[in-house]
Amino acid sequence: TKSGGDYNASAAAAAKSTCTFENDLADYMASYDYNTRQSWCAPTLGGSMDIREARLKRFGQSMDSQSSSTAYPSQKAANANGTSRILTSQELSLPDLIRQYDYSSAYAVLIPSVPGYHQGMAIHKYGYLKLRREIMDAFPSSQTLGEKKKKSPIVCQISSLGSLQEKWLRKFFSALDYTSTHTTNPLDENCMATTPLQSLTKIIWPTTDEIRGSVEGVAGGGSVPGREKNLQKPFLKPLYHRWSKRDGGEDPFLTARHIPHIKTVVQPSPSFGDDRSIEWLLLSSHNLSKAAWGQVQNNKRTGGKDCFIAHWELGVMFSPATLLEVCGMTKPVRILSIGYDGAKDNGTISLCDDDVDDDGSSDFINVRVPLPYDVHTPDAYNGRDDYW
Repeated sequence: TKSGGDYNASAAAAAKSTCTFENDLADYMASYDYNTRQSWCAPTLGGSMDIREARLKRFGQSMDSQSSSTAYPSQKAANANGTSRILTSQELSLPDLIRQYDYSSAYAVLIPSVPGYHQGMAIHKYGYLKLRREIMDAFPSSQTLGEKKKKSPIVCQISSLGSLQEKWLRKFFSALDYTSTHTTNPLDENCMATTPLQSLTKIIWPTTDEIRGSVEGVAGGGSVPGREKNLQKPFLKPLYHRWSKRDGGEDPFLTARHIPHIKTVVQPSPSFGDDRSIEWLLLSSHNLSKAAWGQVQNNKRTGGKDCFIAHWELGVMFSPATLLEVCGMTKPVRILSIGYDGAKDNGTISLCDDDVDDDGSSDFINVRVPLPYDVHTPDAYNGRDDYW
């Protein structure tokens, strides 16, 4: 398995899987090669008790007083399909434990990275090749080819940055851009991306002043461990944008003075007036590095290609297509970033509702995402700004 093939999650486990999300999660956990079986449910809670019922019993409640939830295994569903998806005191492996839960309502796609030299069918299972495949599925070529589409650069907000080369970075973002992913094949050495980097991406990286003026002070800069030799490369400097708005600008979620450690990759929709929509969004542990995302290279032994990844990472990717598929919505879905739109709403913001026009009609369902920085118009570094 260390050479990068499919990780053995066992044929029996794969046969009883219910969805891709479950398969990807179990496969990712199996890649740790944690073979010790554990009793994940205390025997004192009942040998064959539904884990949800066991938790309620611990707090003196009954199942009758609680509504059903897909967040825990459903004994009713288990009985219906003849499978036993409950936690007992018997020992389970970690992947088997994962499969005790129902993931059919998961409205995101898992984007894992697993160390190894991945080749063959497994080359698209991990890292940025996996993310590219999901973007291609969410945006079929029929939507992106033909007339030339206006696009917005991908916004990449990270807390660490690896030793990058311009060639890799250009191919990386060209492969993830939904308008060019169908024509950019990272496995083809002759498919060279020539688009200027500044039109492909904006990198959100705190300035030295932002770190010093934060609630945590300079000590909080440990959450953003950037190496000088990696940050100072000339092709990167025009890409840097501030974490917060300049000169005390908008700060709707009061995050400007807190040091970020999250990692997000977002492709905003082209801006038309007040449109704050998003094409796709990734919330992840991946930083911007070849070790995390992978590097395609020649395999001299097989004469083919493999993708080398050095880190374990895990992220979740959302798009209108993933929401539409799982939620069974009958109208197109639009993902909106909220907060940095100038709206002064003192009431409750609905995270999901119909987009109602002036005439009372509704063409979209709006799903709102409270991102902690301005993803549409981040402030680029100026002459006074210096990266942390």
